[in-house]
Amino acid sequence: MTITFAPASGRILQASVRGRDAFWVAAPDPSGWNLGGDRLWLGPERDWFWAGEARDDLSQHVVPPEIDPGPWDVVHERPDGVDLVLGTTLVNRDTGSPTSVLVERHITVLADTRYVAEYETETVLQVQSGHPVDLWSIVQVPLGGRLEIGVTGQFSFRDHLPSPVDPARFTVLDGLAAIDLAGQHMSKFGLTSSVATGLLRYTLPGLVIERHIDVRPGGDYRDGPYQLTGDVIQVFEDDGHYGGYAELEHHSVACQPGQAVIDRCRTVIRAT
Repeated sequence: MTITFAPASGRILQASVRGRDAFWVAAPDPSGWNLGGDRLWLGPERDWFWAGEARDDLSQHVVPPEIDPGPWDVVHERPDGVDLVLGTTLVNRDTGSPTSVLVERHITVLADTRYVAEYETETVLQVQSGHPVDLWSIVQVPLGGRLEIGVTGQFSFRDHLPSPVDPARFTVLDGLAAIDLAGQHMSKFGLTSSVATGLLRYTLPGLVIERHIDVRPGGDYRDGPYQLTGDVIQVFEDDGHYGGYAELEHHSVACQPGQAVIDRCRTVIRAT
């Protein structure tokens, strides 16, 4: 297969077409959470990852082990994919308040050829007790590509980090906002559900990665810059601090205690 799973951490670790790897993956035998590939985290980030109010002090940002690598279990290994489950308790880093969740992740390979790798992830989140939680899907890709984001109406974005993204880096034409991701500075920006249409297309030499996601305009999206909410799509550029890559991210709507939320994402990688 050209698609490689890492079930112990709930990941699609790599997908390759014509011998070209689509995802950024850490060096062999990495330590910690930063393996690369296509992973699932849980948001809002401010609740489970950050302590305090500052958002420019990375020493106050911690990846909780209950989220990554997380206690993932394999329910079924199928010829066309894998079914995973994660049951864990999240702890708010400021208040210490617990939230219990159950996550099912169903990954199904739709195409696996020399020229095309395609898979769908269907993720079901149940919040058993505590506070609202959202599904936060992240794929790590090599720097040096061009990202196109499907947009509607008046294009706008919001910065997450103190180093702002220069608006002049964007070209907006025919419903697509395009930006080159070179990682010259660490940055992160987000688009709300009133702007994003659900397409992320990243072009690298020899291949194109497309992500098709559900967007609910006006939905209860809880993640955003600082104390704001509303982001459905986010893009992170690492300047080498974490290894040098970009992240294409999207969030589901919030899941309230006692309820369930389903997120679907289709990923298509094509050789060019």
